[in-house]
Amino acid sequence: MRRYLHLLPLTALLLAGCQTQDGFHIPNTQPDMRGNITNIKKTNSKKKEGVAVVLVESVEGIKTNHTQATLRIDAKTYIENTEGATLRLEHLREGQMVEAWFDGEVMESFPIQAHASAIRVSN
Repeated sequence: MRRYLHLLPLTALLLAGCQTQDGFHIPNTQPDMRGNITNIKKTNSKKKEGVAVVLVESVEGIKTNHTQATLRIDAKTYIENTEGATLRLEHLREGQMVEAWFDGEVMESFPIQAHASAIRVSN
């Protein structure tokens, strides 16, 4: 057993290298919402990071869990494009096709309201 203890630090280093640089990533589950961004409203925030509320509406022919969702986006939201490049809130535009993953509570109003933990922008 002791002869394998020297491998423990190397294994930990290798596993740490498998994580994304900032610790954020797209979940390995199906997205909670797919659709086009139809409205972006940046909210006033005294924080350095941008905060916004984005309305996403489903597109006919694309299967999704919800027809509309109002998503809260903040510094905890990971945003990337289909190539895996990290994007910022400023890169989001109306008309873009997105996939979104929620975290925390989902308010079952219409449209539903949720915090987006991750967003993948398709175009």
